[in-house]
This record gives sequence, C-alpha cells and structure tokens, in this order.
Amino acid sequence: MLRNWLSRRLSTKLVTTMLLMLGVSITFTSLLYYRDSTGIIADQVRESSRQSAKQSADYMSLILTVASDMSLQISRDATIQRVLQEEARGSLTVDDRFQIKETVDQLLNNLVYTNSFIRSIYLLQEEGSNWGSGLFNISKVRRYTLSDHDWYTDVAQGRADDRWLPLQYDPFSGGSNTELVLTYVKPLRNLQTRQAIGAIVINLDGHVVLQAIDRIRLGKTGKFFIVDPEGRLMIDPDEQSWSGELLASEAWQSMRQRSSLPQEFELELGGIRYYAVTSPMASGWAVIGGVPIGEIVGDIQNIQYKIWLYSGILLLLGSLVSWLLSRRITSPLKQLMRQMAQLERSNFRAMTEVTSQDEVGQLSRQFNRMLRQIEQLITQVNEVESKKREAEMRALRHQINPHFLYNTLSTIRWMVKFKRYDGVYDGISALVQLMEASMEKRGPFLTIGDELSLIERYMVIQRFRYDARLELTVDCDPALLDVSIPRMLLQPIVENAIFHGIAPKETGGLISLSIREEAAGSRRQLVLRIADDGVGIAPERLGELLVPGERSRAGMLGIGLSHVHETIQLYYGEQSGLRIRSELGAGTEVELRLLRKEEMDDAV
Repeated sequence: MLRNWLSRRLSTKLVTTMLLMLGVSITFTSLLYYRDSTGIIADQVRESSRQSAKQSADYMSLILTVASDMSLQISRDATIQRVLQEEARGSLTVDDRFQIKETVDQLLNNLVYTNSFIRSIYLLQEEGSNWGSGLFNISKVRRYTLSDHDWYTDVAQGRADDRWLPLQYDPFSGGSNTELVLTYVKPLRNLQTRQAIGAIVINLDGHVVLQAIDRIRLGKTGKFFIVDPEGRLMIDPDEQSWSGELLASEAWQSMRQRSSLPQEFELELGGIRYYAVTSPMASGWAVIGGVPIGEIVGDIQNIQYKIWLYSGILLLLGSLVSWLLSRRITSPLKQLMRQMAQLERSNFRAMTEVTSQDEVGQLSRQFNRMLRQIEQLITQVNEVESKKREAEMRALRHQINPHFLYNTLSTIRWMVKFKRYDGVYDGISALVQLMEASMEKRGPFLTIGDELSLIERYMVIQRFRYDARLELTVDCDPALLDVSIPRMLLQPIVENAIFHGIAPKETGGLISLSIREEAAGSRRQLVLRIADDGVGIAPERLGELLVPGERSRAGMLGIGLSHVHETIQLYYGEQSGLRIRSELGAGTEVELRLLRKEEMDDAV
C-alpha cells in the first residue's frame, strides 16, 4: 500500500502529506484544548453551583430566622401574656373579649407591618380565644379542628418545641383568594405556669420565599428546593418539578446516610442524567439544586462544536494552501513534461517559460539550454544531410542523364538511318530543351505546366521512334498547372513506362498521366498517377525497385524510380515517396503523393 502511494503523482503526495500533517496537528491541538477547556468549565460550573446553593441557603436561613425571632417576641409580649392569664382565670365578659381581640389583632397587624417577610400571624387555641392579623377568619379555624392535626397537637401539648409546615395555601385566611405561605409553629405558653396552651403560627410570605429561591438558578431549567432535616420537601418553586423523584431516589438516600452536607452528586431521573448540589442551612434544612447534565455541559458542547468548526475551517484553508503550494511546485514540472512531450514529437522550439529561481527553475533553464544545443546540432546535421542528399541526387542524375542521352541519341540515330531527316531537327531541338531543363538554372522546382511541357517534348522524340505505337493522355486540373513540384520528377517514370513497359510489346501502348488534388487531414495533397498498359513487372523484381541495396540489380528501371523516390523524400520527408502497383501482362501504375509547395515548410 505504501509502495502504491509512493508511486502516485507528486502533487497527490504533496497535498496528502501536508493535509495529513495538518490534520494530525489540528486534531491533537483540538483534543488538548477541549480537554483543558472542558475541565476548566466543569470546575467553574461546579464552583458556581456550590456558591449558588450556599447563597440560597444563607438567604433562606435569614428568612427562617425572622420567623423564629418573631415567635419569641410574641411569646414574651406583656400584652399577650396578660390576656392569656385573664382568659385562664375565666373572668372576662363578652365586651372584654371583644376589646381584647381588637387589641391583640392590632398588635399582630403591627408586627406584620414591621417585617416584609411575614404575611400573617395567628394565635390559636383548641379551647380559648383565637386571634390573627390581616384577613384571619375565625370560622375557618372552627371548621379546621386543630386537634386533628399533628403539627398543632405536637406543639400545643409541648411534645415539640417548634414545627415547620411545607409551602402551602393558608387555610385560615379569609376571602376567595387564599395566600401562599411558609408556616412556622411555636408553642403558645403561659409564662406563669410554663404550660403550652396553644400555638403561635407565623406565616412567611410564600411568594417572597419563592422569589428568593427562584432568583438563583442553575442553567436555564435548573431549580433549587428546600428539605427539612428529615428529608421532607418544604419549598419547591415548581410544583411539577422532579424534586419528589430526587428525594425518593436511592442516590439521595445513600448520600444522606453516608456523610453530612454539603455534597454534590449525579443521578438519573426519567432517563435523564442530573447534576445535584446541596448546601446546609442554620435550621438544619438543606438547599438542593439540580439541573440536567446536558444543560450544564452546554457550554462545553458549544466549545466542542466551535473547535470542530474552526478545525474544519483550518483544514479547508490548509487544503487550499496545500493545493496552491503543490500547484506552485508541480506546475513548472508539468510544463517541463509538456515540453519534453513536444521534444518527443521533434519540436525543438518548445522552450519552457521560467519564472522561479528555485531548483525547478534551474532545471527548466538547463532544459532550455539543452533544447537550443539540440536544435543547433540538428540544424547542423540537417545541413550536412541535405548537402549529402543533394550530392547523391546530382550523382544519381549523372547516372540518369547518360541513359537518357543514350536513349534519345539512339532514337535520332534511328531517324537518320531511315532518312527521316524532317524529324531530326525537331528531335535535337527537344533534346536541347530537355538538357536545359535538367541543368537546374532556375532552381530545383518547376510548375506542373512546365513539367508537362517537358514531358511533351520528350514524347516528341519518342514518337519518332515508335510512331503510332505510343500514345500519352494527360488529365490535369487546370487550377494545378501553376503548382510547383521538383523538376524532372515525371520524366524518369514516363521513360520507364516506355522502355520497360510498352517497348517490349509489339502492338504499342498507352501511357495515362493523371494529376489531382486531395485532402489529407487538414492539408492539401497532390496525387500524381502514371499508368501504362505494358508488360508489367514481375513480383520478385517489383520488391527490389525501391530498396537502395537492390537498385543495381534492378537496372535502369530501379535507378529511375529510386531517383524519383529519393527526390520526394528529400523535399517532402521520409514519410513521402511513391507506390508501385504492377501486374504481369496488365501494366504498371506509379503513384506519387506530394504536399503543395506552400505547405512544404510545415511538412519538413
């Protein structure tokens, strides 16, 4: 697998390596940051929860102390003690009782008005008078039957020094709207006899108590509530909360038995994990706060989300930087590879643009220098080869010209022998023109029209020898007459057609010359075909005609065709040349395919 990865492209390896290193660094850093930050936040949450619970406990202790202090003040009040003693002697008239009630009620109202935490104060007796502040309703007391309730009997009979009742609606308040109160009960004693004869009921304002607790929160949905020393729920701001479930849980019971408050613990209620913290109060009560753990760690989860978000952004930025850096490194290399591909296609002018000073830039400069040197060497080699080929072509023409002169002079000799003096002049004139054309005074190229004129002059000479036995037809597009081709390109082929194709036949023959233009991809190509209906060429001899080493065995036929073939390759490249198709007894066709002269620079 590693070997396969190492064999991939350089850009892939660079990007992958940088992304891997960046990803590992970001992940490692993120994990460390997440671990440290979550630890700090968790500690802060715990400390904040403990402080909130302690603050709530201290404030509630203050409120509860108000109730106990007020009960002591009432139990020692001289007016109240005097009324209790007079009532105990049984010497009070109805008017006295009415006057005492007004006096005691006014006293209690004054005490309530002096303290914002207290909602109402009642003095209750099973046998005797009952007094109260505010909207105290004596008829409700009579219907209530105090002796049926433990909180009253325990206090009135001296079995308990005081009692607290859970947050409830005041059962003794008059009017249609009952009041929410937290009730504190203290024995009402006759200080002379030290006997408990009733109960002092002090009702703390339930709304004030709830506000005191509710203003201190744990998270968004966390709640504080208060329990007494026995673990009974005394104050709960939310009647629909999970406080009852918590107090009934094994975790709470185990915690109470194991050690004293304050403590913090976790438990599961209704499939949800909760974090709870407790703080003791001076009265022995305890403030308990609880909140779902998922909410407490909300900040931690938010940090986690931000860490992954920022990590993702950094990774994307790293990917972009890695890609840009990889592209910066590999683009010059790819450019260099493209230039090398051009070099494979023999394009030695494909210089690469160098813009950097690094190692790749140095390599590109060295490659450009190498290309220039190779181009110079190739130019030198081409010049040498061109001169060599031209020398070979001249030597080849020197071989062809004697053969051509021999054939032509033989024809003139034949005309003199048979006293055809009228054709000797025309034959010698045609010969002079042909010799002048072969001397290349006007360069190595002629137009097709001029080349056809030379062929016609050559045929003038040959017709003197073969009379009507020899016929030439020319089919050439007039638009091609001004197109240039190498001079004397067609004459050797026509000559071979006459002497090696038609001459051996006794009946004469036909030579057909066709010149057309055809499309060859995006270029234009000349197609020249010279066909005869002569004796044809044997297959074994046909394969020797264009092979340099076999040219001498093929005789003058091979020399003439080789001359044309090598001329085409010299001027049009090695991919050009001629093709020969022949069948014994049916004739021979020679096909030449040439680019237009104006496109030869692109072909070479």
